[in-house]
Amino acid sequence: MEALKKFDMDELLKRQAMLDKKFDEKKTLRERTQIRTFVAFIAELGELTQELKSEWNYWKNNTEKINKRKVLEELSDCLHFYLNFINQSIFRNPGNESVKYHKRYIENLEVALIFLSKFSGEKENKIIAAMLIIAEYVGATEDEFLQVHHEKWLKNMNERTKEEY
Repeated sequence: MEALKKFDMDELLKRQAMLDKKFDEKKTLRERTQIRTFVAFIAELGELTQELKSEWNYWKNNTEKINKRKVLEELSDCLHFYLNFINQSIFRNPGNESVKYHKRYIENLEVALIFLSKFSGEKENKIIAAMLIIAEYVGATEDEFLQVHHEKWLKNMNERTKEEY
Protein backbone atom coordinates (compact mmCIF):
# COMPACT_ATOMS: atom_id res chain seq x y z
CA MET A 1 0.00 0.00 0.00
CA GLU A 2 1.41 3.35 -1.05
CA ALA A 3 1.12 6.77 0.50
CA LEU A 4 -1.71 8.95 -0.78
CA LYS A 5 -0.84 11.99 -2.88
CA LYS A 6 -4.02 13.94 -2.02
CA PHE A 7 -6.40 13.81 0.93
CA ASP A 8 -8.98 11.10 0.36
CA MET A 9 -10.98 10.88 3.58
CA ASP A 10 -12.66 7.61 2.66
CA GLU A 11 -9.28 5.96 2.01
CA LEU A 12 -7.68 7.49 5.11
CA LEU A 13 -10.62 6.29 7.24
CA LYS A 14 -10.38 2.81 5.70
CA ARG A 15 -6.66 2.60 6.50
CA GLN A 16 -7.30 3.93 10.00
CA ALA A 17 -9.99 1.27 10.51
CA MET A 18 -7.41 -1.39 9.59
CA LEU A 19 -5.06 0.02 12.22
CA ASP A 20 -7.85 0.37 14.79
CA LYS A 21 -8.75 -3.29 14.27
CA LYS A 22 -5.14 -4.35 14.90
CA PHE A 23 -5.01 -2.28 18.07
CA ASP A 24 -8.35 -3.75 19.19
CA GLU A 25 -6.84 -7.23 18.86
CA LYS A 26 -3.92 -6.23 21.09
CA LYS A 27 -4.26 -6.98 24.80
CA THR A 28 -4.12 -3.63 26.64
CA LEU A 29 -4.81 -2.31 30.11
CA ARG A 30 -7.61 -0.01 28.94
CA GLU A 31 -10.25 -0.25 26.26
CA ARG A 32 -10.21 2.24 23.37
CA THR A 33 -13.15 4.60 23.72
CA GLN A 34 -14.11 7.77 21.91
CA ILE A 35 -13.42 9.91 24.98
CA ARG A 36 -9.95 8.37 25.40
CA THR A 37 -9.34 9.01 21.72
CA PHE A 38 -10.36 12.64 22.26
CA VAL A 39 -7.89 12.92 25.17
CA ALA A 40 -5.17 11.30 23.03
CA PHE A 41 -5.82 13.88 20.31
CA ILE A 42 -5.51 16.70 22.85
CA ALA A 43 -2.19 15.24 24.07
CA GLU A 44 -0.88 15.09 20.50
CA LEU A 45 -2.12 18.61 19.80
CA GLY A 46 -0.08 19.72 22.82
CA GLU A 47 3.01 18.04 21.38
CA LEU A 48 2.37 19.69 18.01
CA THR A 49 1.95 23.07 19.69
CA GLN A 50 5.26 22.58 21.53
CA GLU A 51 7.02 21.84 18.23
CA LEU A 52 5.66 25.14 16.90
CA LYS A 53 6.42 27.14 20.04
CA SER A 54 8.94 29.41 18.34
CA GLU A 55 6.16 30.70 16.09
CA TRP A 56 3.48 31.61 18.63
CA ASN A 57 5.37 32.14 21.90
CA TYR A 58 5.49 35.90 22.31
CA TRP A 59 7.09 36.10 25.78
CA LYS A 60 10.35 34.21 25.07
CA ASN A 61 13.21 35.11 22.80
CA ASN A 62 15.08 31.82 22.99
CA THR A 63 12.77 29.13 21.60
CA GLU A 64 13.91 26.27 19.36
CA LYS A 65 13.69 26.64 15.60
CA ILE A 66 11.02 24.59 13.82
CA ASN A 67 11.95 21.01 12.96
CA LYS A 68 9.78 20.35 9.91
CA ARG A 69 9.94 16.55 10.23
CA LYS A 70 8.92 16.60 13.91
CA VAL A 71 6.05 18.98 13.18
CA LEU A 72 4.78 16.70 10.41
CA GLU A 73 5.08 13.65 12.69
CA GLU A 74 3.09 15.34 15.45
CA LEU A 75 0.55 16.57 12.89
CA SER A 76 0.31 12.99 11.62
CA ASP A 77 -0.36 11.79 15.18
CA CYS A 78 -3.18 14.34 15.38
CA LEU A 79 -4.56 13.06 12.08
CA HIS A 80 -4.32 9.47 13.35
CA PHE A 81 -6.43 10.20 16.43
CA TYR A 82 -8.80 12.43 14.46
CA LEU A 83 -9.48 9.59 12.00
CA ASN A 84 -9.79 7.18 14.92
CA PHE A 85 -12.35 9.51 16.51
CA ILE A 86 -14.37 9.73 13.29
CA ASN A 87 -14.33 5.94 12.90
CA GLN A 88 -15.85 5.68 16.38
CA SER A 89 -18.53 8.31 15.65
CA ILE A 90 -22.10 7.37 14.91
CA PHE A 91 -22.10 9.75 11.94
CA ARG A 92 -19.64 11.75 9.89
CA ASN A 93 -19.84 15.50 9.44
CA PRO A 94 -17.99 16.10 6.15
CA GLY A 95 -19.84 19.21 4.95
CA ASN A 96 -19.96 20.11 1.29
CA GLU A 97 -17.34 22.85 0.97
CA SER A 98 -13.87 21.97 -0.23
CA VAL A 99 -10.76 21.95 1.94
CA LYS A 100 -9.38 24.66 -0.34
CA TYR A 101 -12.39 26.87 0.48
CA HIS A 102 -11.74 26.57 4.23
CA LYS A 103 -8.00 27.15 3.89
CA ARG A 104 -8.79 30.67 2.65
CA TYR A 105 -10.52 31.49 5.95
CA ILE A 106 -7.99 30.05 8.35
CA GLU A 107 -5.77 33.11 8.49
CA ASN A 108 -2.64 31.86 10.24
CA LEU A 109 -0.93 29.24 12.36
CA GLU A 110 -2.64 30.25 15.58
CA VAL A 111 -6.13 30.07 14.05
CA ALA A 112 -5.30 26.65 12.57
CA LEU A 113 -4.26 25.41 16.04
CA ILE A 114 -7.51 26.76 17.52
CA PHE A 115 -9.55 24.90 14.87
CA LEU A 116 -7.75 21.68 15.77
CA SER A 117 -8.52 22.20 19.45
CA LYS A 118 -12.26 21.99 18.74
CA PHE A 119 -12.11 19.14 16.24
CA SER A 120 -15.06 17.18 17.58
CA GLY A 121 -17.49 19.94 16.62
CA GLU A 122 -16.05 20.99 13.27
CA LYS A 123 -16.58 19.55 9.81
CA GLU A 124 -13.87 17.25 8.46
CA ASN A 125 -12.89 19.59 5.66
CA LYS A 126 -12.19 22.42 8.14
CA ILE A 127 -9.99 20.16 10.27
CA ILE A 128 -8.06 18.89 7.26
CA ALA A 129 -7.72 22.49 6.02
CA ALA A 130 -6.24 23.49 9.40
CA MET A 131 -3.79 20.58 9.23
CA LEU A 132 -2.74 21.58 5.72
CA ILE A 133 -2.26 25.21 6.80
CA ILE A 134 0.16 23.98 9.48
CA ALA A 135 1.98 21.68 7.04
CA GLU A 136 2.33 24.55 4.56
CA TYR A 137 3.46 26.88 7.34
CA VAL A 138 6.51 24.68 7.97
CA GLY A 139 7.21 24.41 4.24
CA ALA A 140 5.67 21.00 3.54
CA THR A 141 3.41 20.03 0.68
CA GLU A 142 0.25 17.98 1.06
CA ASP A 143 2.15 15.11 -0.53
CA GLU A 144 4.99 15.37 2.03
CA PHE A 145 2.54 15.42 4.92
CA LEU A 146 0.71 12.38 3.58
CA GLN A 147 4.05 10.58 3.10
CA VAL A 148 4.98 11.18 6.75
CA HIS A 149 1.50 10.08 7.81
CA HIS A 150 1.87 6.90 5.74
CA GLU A 151 5.25 6.16 7.34
CA LYS A 152 3.74 6.61 10.82
CA TRP A 153 0.78 4.40 9.83
CA LEU A 154 3.17 1.66 8.69
CA LYS A 155 5.15 1.96 11.93
CA ASN A 156 1.94 1.67 13.94
CA MET A 157 0.69 -1.27 11.87
CA ASN A 158 3.98 -3.18 12.06
CA GLU A 159 5.42 -2.24 15.45
CA ARG A 160 3.05 -0.49 17.82
CA THR A 161 0.27 -3.04 17.53
CA LYS A 162 2.56 -5.68 19.04
CA GLU A 163 1.90 -6.86 22.57
CA GLU A 164 5.15 -5.48 24.03
CA TYR A 165 4.63 -1.85 22.90
